Amino acid sequence: AFNIPNDTLWPSLWNMPKIGWDNYYGLGTPVSTPIVSIIDTGVLSTHSDLSGIVTNGYNAITGTTNATDDNGHGTHVSGIVSAVINNNTGITGLSRSTILPIKVLDSAGSGTYGDIASGIVWATDHGARIINMSLGGSSNSITLQNAVNYALNKGVSVVAAAGNSGTNQIFYPAGYAGVLAISASDSNDQLASFSNFGSNIFVAAPGVGIASTYLNNGYANMSGTSMAAPHVAGLLAIAL
Repeated sequence: AFNIPNDTLWPSLWNMPKIGWDNYYGLGTPVSTPIVSIIDTGVLSTHSDLSGIVTNGYNAITGTTNATDDNGHGTHVSGIVSAVINNNTGITGLSRSTILPIKVLDSAGSGTYGDIASGIVWATDHGARIINMSLGGSSNSITLQNAVNYALNKGVSVVAAAGNSGTNQIFYPAGYAGVLAISASDSNDQLASFSNFGSNIFVAAPGVGIASTYLNNGYANMSGTSMAAPHVAGLLAIAL
């Protein structure tokens, strides 16, 4: 029998049929999926469409366990990975993964390589099977690279946004060996005008006008390789 989720924003989620997720959904969703760590601005765990799927995380900026999102970016990324499916509310996430939130970016969306590295190590040591980093910088960092290698050597899959400068410039952590660097595509399967590209790219995924969870229990349409990366993280969770 064919069916679709009853989530109210499903008709606007062009990205889900585009990647064939509706065919997967027709087979039935898994009972358990792995922990996906969203290393970002934090996550609004009280959002009704993220209810029960966000576990206790870490704030690398303050060194505390308060990983609440005060920007919106991390909550949007998290919804793409794992918003509650078939709850008559909002959007449909790709998987039923547990989200492990790591706050490394402040309310303005900025942060340091040192904090990102600390977040990677913390996530790896606390059960993450997949790490999504919808962030990056243009300069290399040995500290960041060492943290990425630590995660990879522990068997963690690391996904990172390629960058939004519309060039083949390599951003980090997407530029490190073993990291899955993700470009953004549009609804016509074309490279998004803003998306980075190049030989280090693993794959492109939907990243233009993506609806997902946001602050104040709301929803927002956002574009960027930041939105493309969690599509891959969610599909990895399904595969695992």
